[in-house]
Amino acid sequence: MEAMPGVAMSMVGKLLEEVSWEHATSYRQGGRGRENVLSAEVTMALDFLPRDRFLGAAIRAAKGADHARNVLVKEIEEAELRFLPGDMTLAPNRSGTDQLVVQPDAFSTSPGSFVLVEAKRVRSSSFQPGQLAKEYVATMAHAARRVPLILLLGTAPPVLVHGRGRGRMSLEDAISSELESVLLRANNEQLALEGLVERIHDVFCWITWTELSAVIGNQAADFSTTDPSVNASVQRLAKSVCSSIAWHT
Repeated sequence: MEAMPGVAMSMVGKLLEEVSWEHATSYRQGGRGRENVLSAEVTMALDFLPRDRFLGAAIRAAKGADHARNVLVKEIEEAELRFLPGDMTLAPNRSGTDQLVVQPDAFSTSPGSFVLVEAKRVRSSSFQPGQLAKEYVATMAHAARRVPLILLLGTAPPVLVHGRGRGRMSLEDAISSELESVLLRANNEQLALEGLVERIHDVFCWITWTELSAVIGNQAADFSTTDPSVNASVQRLAKSVCSSIAWHT
């Protein structure tokens, strides 16, 4: 069934759509340990919790890309979160069906900020060669005049890159070693290699699942309003974030 015009599919709907393309047996035991299940549970709760007090606090606690994070935090109440948004081309201004694409776990848009979220599972996981470079190019291409930001959720540099002779790599090495090849394959003539290499530090930030759980727990402990029902609702949502992270560990 297609979504009604102007009505976005819910996060649960997007998760089930993703499940339909995968082996369903992988989701037994509630998809325990799978990053898209954890990401859906956490993102949904963060979308409903008071934005500045919780999602904003998590972004402030992340490391890297200080200016881009500050822009996002200032617009956090207006930010629109989309989970499993589908294919994102690396050259959106070029027509054709042979486009190179990435599939973000989520992204956030606001008037001045464009954020791609790459979530990794709590247990050990790695990036495919070229994955970070492709996500970087896609983010820079789609940000247009907005400030670009890539949030690595659940991992921190040095990042583990799959493949012989790779292993743990700095963000700069993991991206710059593949960037020229990605740009050629994407046929994006609007982005220059030199400028992209120089901006890696300005775009990438990260927070681990353990750090995120601590931030949400601390914010919940400090949260209080005069309405006991609102307090109880916030506490339930915050607890669901911490419980999900603990359960998937």
